[in-house]
Amino acid sequence: MASIPDAAQRHYRLIQRLQLLAVGSGRRAWDRLDGRAVGRSWDEQIALLYPVVTAIQQRSAVSGATYSAMTIAEQGTYLPPSEFVDPNAFVGYASDGRTMVSLLTAPAAAAGSRMSQGMAVRDALLVGRSVLDRILETQVADAARQAAGADIASRPGAGYVRVVSVGACSRCTVLAGRFYRWNKGFLRHPNCNCSHVGTSITSQAEAITKGLIDDPYQAFSELSETQQDRIYTKAGAKAIREGADISQVVNSRRGMTPNGLFTTEGTTRFGNARTGLRAGQRRLTPEGIYEQAERFGRDRQWAVERLREHGYILPAGQIPTGALRGQREGFGQLGSGGRRRAAREAIEEARRTGVRDPRSRYTMTAAERRLNDARRRYEVALSGRSPYSSPGFGNTPDPMGLGLNRGGTRFVPVTPTELAMAEREYRAYLATGGQIFDR
Repeated sequence: MASIPDAAQRHYRLIQRLQLLAVGSGRRAWDRLDGRAVGRSWDEQIALLYPVVTAIQQRSAVSGATYSAMTIAEQGTYLPPSEFVDPNAFVGYASDGRTMVSLLTAPAAAAGSRMSQGMAVRDALLVGRSVLDRILETQVADAARQAAGADIASRPGAGYVRVVSVGACSRCTVLAGRFYRWNKGFLRHPNCNCSHVGTSITSQAEAITKGLIDDPYQAFSELSETQQDRIYTKAGAKAIREGADISQVVNSRRGMTPNGLFTTEGTTRFGNARTGLRAGQRRLTPEGIYEQAERFGRDRQWAVERLREHGYILPAGQIPTGALRGQREGFGQLGSGGRRRAAREAIEEARRTGVRDPRSRYTMTAAERRLNDARRRYEVALSGRSPYSSPGFGNTPDPMGLGLNRGGTRFVPVTPTELAMAEREYRAYLATGGQIFDR
């Protein structure tokens, strides 16, 4: 498995303790509820719980904003930040941009909804408590993740490796140990306990050399067969045991048909299933392959051949870093694979010097670019122009002042609805630092 720096392990253990502290505080508050007036009594408890939760968030964010310096130092170098991240910016807010007070009303709403549907008070309160547990665990971890992501972005030359927890879900496991540049967002789901390991490496190959890459197949093999079946489904786990690529098996769930037998995932022009399928042939899921094998009395070799035909067993075999196309460094969302000269040159210069131009959209993180663009759209709207109704970015010929956009010269008056949309978008990204979250 990967050689995770001690500082990252200490940070992860701290976040686990803070999550337990938050959940314990939440449960004590929940236990004081009056089941006859859930909404009113929970509002009273939120007033007491909120300062506890925000204090825990602040401690989590402080650790998130500071531990990467030590993880990088343990790898033999120091990358000073261009500026210090303010941990307090991640306190008092949920990771979707709402205030924590607003989010903390959700458990009572869930319990009240169940009661209105006829559920017994005791059972409804258990549902509400479960919602509260998930909120607190997720928001404590997210405060650290957001702060860590901002800190890594502030250190020229830094990237990060994704570290997953023991027993992680299948979606997280296939991302174990992946190397990401500073401008790649950290996707997660509620209750996700994955974290960043800051590093000065600049490529996936270097991550392997330094031992920072987790092997998802080793993680898979360390699970019991029952655990494998639970996390990856029986058919999915069986396919992996028979040589299927773990990423292909997990990702096939995204385009699965309601009956679970077919998937559209991987069938596009560059998909791994495209080359093995005949024109018009649908891609079977592992479940569909094994269902056919059972129905028609086929043997194991037949199933393995179908796994290969439908793009689950790949020519390169089971590669820890992924046998998927695109596992390489590119030129960002705006670089068009390096074909756009301005983007390519800006990114190559940032890699060479370790310093990125804060005015260039090409070298901004994805979150910075979202916030920057939302701010500019709002400014354009306030000037009386529609930021949505013309070609190019905004509704001005050169909104960034960089001579990059010659379109959009036509004046279209902004509408009140567009003004409200631009304000809402800008305020939402301002509250989260431009971050978006996978739920």
